[in-house]
Amino acid sequence: MCGRFAFYQEIEPLIDDLDAVDLSDPRLRARWNIPPTAPIHVVTESIDKETGEVLRALRIARWGLLPPFAKDAAFSSRTFNARRETLGQKPSFRGSLGRYRALVPMDGYYEWVRDAKGGRKQPYFISSADGSPLLMAALVSWWRGPGGHEGPAASEDGAFLLSATIITREASGELARIHDRTPVMLPRSEIDSWLDTAMDDRHAAQEWILEDSHLLDDATLSVREVDPAVGKVGNDGPELLEPPQTLL
Repeated sequence: MCGRFAFYQEIEPLIDDLDAVDLSDPRLRARWNIPPTAPIHVVTESIDKETGEVLRALRIARWGLLPPFAKDAAFSSRTFNARRETLGQKPSFRGSLGRYRALVPMDGYYEWVRDAKGGRKQPYFISSADGSPLLMAALVSWWRGPGGHEGPAASEDGAFLLSATIITREASGELARIHDRTPVMLPRSEIDSWLDTAMDDRHAAQEWILEDSHLLDDATLSVREVDPAVGKVGNDGPELLEPPQTLL
């Protein structure tokens, strides 16, 4: 699963590489401890209703997908991850699978492992070995709810709130020793296919995301122990990525 991550990349190189426009909030930049329901960066692709042109954009969304039937924003605390195996079956996600696919860029995510005695949990940071951003397959939804929405994830008129979920899969290899689930990470070569608005059938999208050949090679990842202070949501800063201190 993915329940906490860091995103501190420079925005300009990211949007240049993805050929996207920046529609995000400039006040949300480097963060090292992002929890569910917080505002996060997402990359979406949509068709402009006036020009018919495809627009790829970096936006801000609430982390935790809000389907049209969600009665309140608290629903998003249960939908920050979505299993790729059941996307087309789950009412919360199947409506977005054909039309509202996205990416969540990040520098890495955290997982916790209990020590051999079952006591203290040690956090690990999973990132790209070469320092490049990870691109997680995701879904988004524009939620109307009560309207009058505010904040960086709200539409300009406040009528809708953009929300997102990160897709996960069964972990394998070294990642499976840390947690049984891991985000679906895509290499740059697969991004265009995943975001392509022409793939508007949810069954086709379900088949696509289940194909392991689209996944980023786990061998390109780095896994390391980091400071347990990341376990407290209120803590933030690059020092969280430092190795845990040991007493002599």
